[in-house]
Amino acid sequence: MSDTSQLPDLPLMLAGTPRAVADLLCEAGIPAAELPDVPLLAAGTGRFLLFDSRNTRSTARARRAVAQGLTAIDVQALLPETARPSILSLEHEPGQNLATESVTAGAFLAGLKAVVENLGGAWVRIADYPFPFQSAIAIGIQHVSEELTDFAGIAATLPHQATHFVSSRLRAERLAAIAQSGVVDLGWQIDADERHDSARRILSHWTTRQQRFADLQLAPAGVALDGEWEDAPSSHKLVQLGLRYSCHQSPGIACRAVSRHRGEVESTWIRFNTLALPPQEWFLEWVGEHYQSGCPLFLMTTTERVHLAQELLRLSSDARRCTLMWQTNFGMFARWWALRRQLKLSVWRTDEGYEVHASGDFGQFDWAIEIWRGQHRATLPLRTTEMTVSDHGLIFAQSPKRTPAGCTTPGENVRNLVAHPEQLRLQDPFLNKARFRRKGHPE
Repeated sequence: MSDTSQLPDLPLMLAGTPRAVADLLCEAGIPAAELPDVPLLAAGTGRFLLFDSRNTRSTARARRAVAQGLTAIDVQALLPETARPSILSLEHEPGQNLATESVTAGAFLAGLKAVVENLGGAWVRIADYPFPFQSAIAIGIQHVSEELTDFAGIAATLPHQATHFVSSRLRAERLAAIAQSGVVDLGWQIDADERHDSARRILSHWTTRQQRFADLQLAPAGVALDGEWEDAPSSHKLVQLGLRYSCHQSPGIACRAVSRHRGEVESTWIRFNTLALPPQEWFLEWVGEHYQSGCPLFLMTTTERVHLAQELLRLSSDARRCTLMWQTNFGMFARWWALRRQLKLSVWRTDEGYEVHASGDFGQFDWAIEIWRGQHRATLPLRTTEMTVSDHGLIFAQSPKRTPAGCTTPGENVRNLVAHPEQLRLQDPFLNKARFRRKGHPE
């Protein structure tokens, strides 16, 4: 870089802001880091500082940082009047309206982006999916019966494209049938009667059962729940067992951070809010809507509806409609999202373009970044730890259904994604079957 003393536009520095702000930025892929004690002497310090004017210590740190040359942004100025930053929390109580929560978080991030750009800064985020994908679909198959009738036949119809959830209580002979089927991604189906024990007893039982699965080279990576679990073991303990995610069937944003009322959030854990398969006549609209908005489809179904899952996967893999939709499973997406949370970016806006420095795991997935200017974005692969991007090589496109915060906070133009089943579904004038059949690109 021509001027080595110049501070990067990103990461955004955080000085005493509530955890909800840091969590939201992380899930949205916006580079952010805690402010060092001596900002200008620390490598990686960004020039924009977020602080909370209602917090005396945060305000004092911001004042000192401004004296050293940083630009301060008050998070309170980006929130509704009288609201506190905790309103941005990705944690929630059972039954809370996640759609309303998403609108508040989206407005906060849109306001933050506008302030950063008005101050001459860059808005660059880590893309929601591996390059070159623009959306994703994952389907869970719930094997309710412990008899596992025709498990191998069902698994063969959805190779590598579904997560199979089975009872954790299965005995060796049933597990042997699963092992012979070649299933790639496996999880546990947890019913209400299994959630009545104390967290300690559950962990003891699950440790024994996990070993029983491991004896046959089976590794369940997550759990599917049929309801909220108030006294669940901590995510840290579950990660120690080899579990990485939980699936909860509830209306709301599909991809979520872990829901916790107390304690620390395990950085490698992910909570999926899943939906049941819609009626088949909705498939075309659902796939098209999620694809064009860049939102993931996380769906659950039972073995009786496998034929519908096959049809949905066929539709989402149609190159005429969904050129860049990632067909994955819950285990793979959980690994991706955990690594995405750990990727660190520093971004400089230069006279010729952008300079990007990255640190993280470059061996498992192909990273991508989004460079935003106003409502236009350019998506680029990030294949090395250092990259220089020329303005002349950027191709920006406007995406009416996408937001600068990605799938964490879908835009207001996105319909039929977060509606409760009893609510009236709204027809979207932007999307119709004829248009979707003609148009295979999400822009």
